[in-house]
Amino acid sequence: MKKIMTILLLLLLAIAMAACGTGANGAAGTKDANGTKGANGTTGTTGSAGAASPQASAPVEIEFWNIWGGELIDSLVEEYNNSQSNVKVTAVFVQDGYEGIVEKLQVQAAARKMPEVVANGLLYTRFANDVMNAVPLEPFIERDGYDMTDYFPTMLNLGKNEQGQLIGLPYGISTPILYYNADHFREAGLDPDKPPQTWEEFPEFAGQLTRDGRFGASVPIDFGWLFQALMETYGGTMMSADGKTVGLDTDASVNAVRMVADMVINAKSMPLLQQMQTFESMARGDVSMLVNTTAGLGMILPTAQYELRTAPFPTYNGKRIVPAGGSNLMIFTADPEKQEAAWDFIKFLIDPKRSVQISTSTGYMVSRQTALDDPEMQTFLEENPVYKATYEQIDEMVPWFNFPGQGGSRVQKIISDQIQAALQGQKTPEEAMREAAKQANALIAP
Repeated sequence: MKKIMTILLLLLLAIAMAACGTGANGAAGTKDANGTKGANGTTGTTGSAGAASPQASAPVEIEFWNIWGGELIDSLVEEYNNSQSNVKVTAVFVQDGYEGIVEKLQVQAAARKMPEVVANGLLYTRFANDVMNAVPLEPFIERDGYDMTDYFPTMLNLGKNEQGQLIGLPYGISTPILYYNADHFREAGLDPDKPPQTWEEFPEFAGQLTRDGRFGASVPIDFGWLFQALMETYGGTMMSADGKTVGLDTDASVNAVRMVADMVINAKSMPLLQQMQTFESMARGDVSMLVNTTAGLGMILPTAQYELRTAPFPTYNGKRIVPAGGSNLMIFTADPEKQEAAWDFIKFLIDPKRSVQISTSTGYMVSRQTALDDPEMQTFLEENPVYKATYEQIDEMVPWFNFPGQGGSRVQKIISDQIQAALQGQKTPEEAMREAAKQANALIAP
């Protein structure tokens, strides 16, 4: 269990840093009408799917950049290397999460030596496409006749660029869910079989659960990913329909922030906590409800001395939107032989049976219906029902929004700062989100 906690802790830290990270600077290559100019300066095809599979006497050596490291990743790489002799994979643990991967990619691009397989954060899909020229995967898929029909459509959308090309495959995915303390519900006279299903009723539940020196709820929307979930559930959009301005100062956005701010400032049913502190507080029983990533289960379950339950992210006016957290497996090398080796390794990682292995070891979601239907996976879910909630909202999953422009990723920091000002009572929700929109529009302007 400690092993699971370590893996999940690393991923959550990575997501939090990605949300506050700086944007990518400087293009590493440009695309032309006939192919893709790789970040190493050489021209390759948009998939090199016609290249021969690696058959050289010496194995093709490739790297797998990831933010997890540890025994699970090492064992997967070892299993793959032992299963064949044409490719040798080396796992490369990258510090500082997905932001660290972005920085390392820029360094390698300047050196014209790009990695082969990278677990690239969902917040940086646009960066991977526009700046790093991630290799489209359809040519490999079509040539091999690789069956993708069992992938959840919302999962596949996570790896598509603005043109609809598939440049990555989802890996280590999570969504925001509701955690709640069933014991606290009973003590407050609430039915633990009927947790809040809507945001309209959520503040009332939080108020009733605020008692005996503990808080009713924690909803850390200053974490940009969770803000997106709430404001889009409230009917808003991160960008205007014409794509020219942000949607941070709309009524939906302001109302979402106001609902949470009221729980903090007026009802005093929610404490102000840092992202990682929310999981610690939920595990200790200091808060009765928490809305956050399903990836936190590994941090709460081991130490919770009460009956922990989960439920889907609440709806607002009958609507629910849940952005996905996690990464896409991507290929960045322009070398055709290494592209082939990279694709072969990716197929190994996304195999349904292996997806079940990864999910049952970490708690992250499987991406394919065949994996979800696997008897081992079904047994795991029956024995661990707290992991079911995220699958109940899979049809409402959307990509983590990537703001355009060189300064796009810096918008996440602006959102965080301004929401914190509103939650601390330094600004009204209207003032905070108006300022957020002003700063963000200045960053994304062409």
